[in-house]
Amino acid sequence: MPEDNRHKNTISSFKFFGIEEIIFITIILLSIIGVGITDYAPTESWAYWIFMAAVLCACAVLIEKNLLHRKDVSFSKLLITQLVHWGATLIAIMLSFAFVKTGRMTYEGSGLVILLLLSLSTFLDGYHVGWRFYLAGFFLGMSAILAAYVEEFMWILFIIALASIILSIYVEKLLTAKRHLHKES
Repeated sequence: MPEDNRHKNTISSFKFFGIEEIIFITIILLSIIGVGITDYAPTESWAYWIFMAAVLCACAVLIEKNLLHRKDVSFSKLLITQLVHWGATLIAIMLSFAFVKTGRMTYEGSGLVILLLLSLSTFLDGYHVGWRFYLAGFFLGMSAILAAYVEEFMWILFIIALASIILSIYVEKLLTAKRHLHKES
């Protein structure tokens, strides 16, 4: 019997790792991979950033689908909103690489522009999806700034990623506690 209680406590201690938290951590990790690819192989990074835009769109749709019960909107409207938002982002990413092909921009410059595009799109989508997308957008923006101004920036990016993940977990715990207090009142 005591073993069952220990198992319940273990499960409840990991309860804050819901789908939104897992998606947020995945976005942060994929962003670090993308920044690394862009830094070390800028000519190959375009495919990864196109993939990343698709992943961000899928994550946004998944989160919004899970929150659909809180909103007075149909799933088809949410889906169209996300497809337009991320479709426009995808077009801007492709245009950035078109500028590279015409000699108007370098691969490195294009990578920074794409990071800024993804940062802005992710941050703006936070309005629809939730506060974690604001934080992920901020992280992408900081990645672009660090990549542009700091020579050895990856270790700083890891620290910011870890801080973002810890902050996200802490805020989620606070919000969960606040919801439970509100329900009890």
